Order: sequence, then structure tokens, then C-alpha cells
Amino acid sequence: MTHVELAGLKKSYDGKKNVIEQVDLKLEQGEFFVLVGPSGCGKSTILRMIAGLEPITDGSLFVNGTRMNHAPPNKRNLSMVFQNYALYPHLNVEQNIMFGLHTKKISREEQQHRCAEAAEMLGLADYLKRKPRELSGGQRQRVALARAIVTQSPLCLMDEPLSNLDAKLRARMRSEIRQIQRKLGITMIYVTHDQTEAMTMADRMMILHEGQAMQIGKPLEIYNHPANAFTATFIGSPAMNVMDAKINPAGIHLSPQCTLPNPMKSSNKEASKQILFGIRPEHILFSAPEQADAVVEVVNTEILGTETLITFIMDDPKKQWIARWNGQWQFSVGDQIPIRFDMDSIHLFSKDKGRLLWTSNEDEPNQTAREVLR
Repeated sequence: MTHVELAGLKKSYDGKKNVIEQVDLKLEQGEFFVLVGPSGCGKSTILRMIAGLEPITDGSLFVNGTRMNHAPPNKRNLSMVFQNYALYPHLNVEQNIMFGLHTKKISREEQQHRCAEAAEMLGLADYLKRKPRELSGGQRQRVALARAIVTQSPLCLMDEPLSNLDAKLRARMRSEIRQIQRKLGITMIYVTHDQTEAMTMADRMMILHEGQAMQIGKPLEIYNHPANAFTATFIGSPAMNVMDAKINPAGIHLSPQCTLPNPMKSSNKEASKQILFGIRPEHILFSAPEQADAVVEVVNTEILGTETLITFIMDDPKKQWIARWNGQWQFSVGDQIPIRFDMDSIHLFSKDKGRLLWTSNEDEPNQTAREVLR
């Protein structure tokens, strides 16, 4: 059942260029959906339009099939968790959690019951009489989340709620939020610029860039099959290695010393074409010298315990790539190491707009590839 639908949603200010281009999206009841992208891409603006805090310039917002473009925020039956917690410093935890429930004409007994239930769920039962200044950052975030939960709204919006927390606490809160969402069965729309949060929390996600939806899908689908070069380099840590290359029937030319087989059977036989070649760090492999695609110079090594990140120069000093290998590898700066590329895991993108031309799971180039290469 479709719970929230964005149909041709657009946003502009003073009639100028759209800051949000046309967004079309359907969310199912109980889905955890993440809007992810770099700062300034428009994800918080979309969330605020859904909440009724920003007017919609064009298109429609539907909630349970009802058009809500002009409905005030208090009529949209949703809750929202802000980045800065938005707690009242003069109220204690209990009062903050229950704040606003009286406007819904809920009895005092029911308010107390909901508060106790949310506090127990979030580990706040021992802090109900404390003021926000007496709490840690993680505890304050839990209070803000509890305040959203007690409303029992079927739709919850979260605007970068974990960005002010340290890394260890963020990891724990990611798990807690996801478990609570599953337990309550609410639809959640979550905004973040952290692709790790998006990958680990989302049922589905939308990648945004400069107000445009670059790709919508499940996290692993997007990771394994990015639709364009921006998505490929944004999702994944470390990011996908992408560099300029030339392609012709003789092969893919990454550098004067490195030519790979050309998998695109329909490429033009006359001239080389400029493309973008992409491969993820885990698909660059250590090789025996006689089987190597290239010999590269190490510029940095990061041993993380269970894995090692090796930064190396592919062609010139400006073209630094990263390989990720399991285990602990000891290399010194300046070492020359042989590598090979997993040709079953490469991506080719158009040079102009970064559109996907070919991936190894396709036997033939797509239509865009044929247009670029003919």
C-alpha cells in the first residue's frame, strides 16, 4: 500500500531556477527511505516540503491517497526529528517527551503510559526528571526520538539526527533507530549526507545531486549497479576509482603502460572515444608480475586491522587510486607493486554526462553507449 507519493515535485524561490527538479517517488507503508547526497543537494528541502514547512512550487504530495500540498503541518499526521534536537531547556525529559500531546486531546493517563513506554524502549527511564543540560548528546537525541514516537504518527521525518554525535555513538544509534522503526511499523523518511548511514539503514534510498534525483533503489542495487559516475563515486567507502580513458577495438587505454580488453563489442572501429573507467577498490587485486595489468607506485598505506587500504599512482601524481585488500599488507612509500583488475566488476561511463555505458553483467552496451560510441 502506497503511503506517501511525490508526483512531479519541484521547488524554486522567487520564480527562479528550480532548486529541486522533478521528483517522482512512491513510499510503501512501513518503509525506511533515505534521502542522501552532499550538502546543498536539496534533501532537507524535500523533507520540509513533505512536513509542510516549505511550500511546494509545482507537483503534488499525496499521503494515503489524499493531496496534501496546502495542508498545514499539524494536519499531516506526521512527526519530525530535527538535527539540533529542539528540546526545551526549562522542561525535564518527561515533559519534553510529552510536549504537544495535550493538543491531541489525549488523556493524562494515556500520555504517561506512552511516555513510559517510549522511555523504556530508548533507555531513558532513569532520566525522566533530568533537564536536557544534564544529558549527553546521545541521550538528548533519544529524547527527541521519544517525542516523535509518543505521537504514534504513522509517518516520521528525520533530518540528519545523528550528525552531532561521535562515530561510535552514531553507529549504536543507527541500529537503535532501525530497530524501533521495524518494531513500530512506521514509515520513515531519513535525511543524511553520510552514505554509510544510508547503506546500513535504508530499505530504499534516493541519491540527490544539485536538486536532481540521480538514482532510486535498494542500497546494494545502487552500490553494485550505479546509474552514473556521480552515484558510483558517492556511494561506497572508499569511493569507486574513476579516471579518464580511451576506448577503441584494441582495448581500454588507462595509461601508456596499461591497456585492458574492450568488452564493448559494438564500438566504432575507426577512432578512439573518451570515456570514464570505474572500478571499486576491492576489485583491484594483487597480482603475480607476469599476470599484472599494471605496476604501480605506492604513496600511502592504511592498515585497519582486518583490511588494508593502499593508495597508489595510476599514471601521473594527480591520478591516485585506492585498493582495498583483506588482511594486513606492509608496503612502504615508493614501492612498486603489480596489480590486475577484475574485469567482471568494471564500469564504463560517458565522458560528458557520466551516464552508465556498460557494466560486466551486460552482454551488450546499452542504447546510450551505442550513441556515444558510434
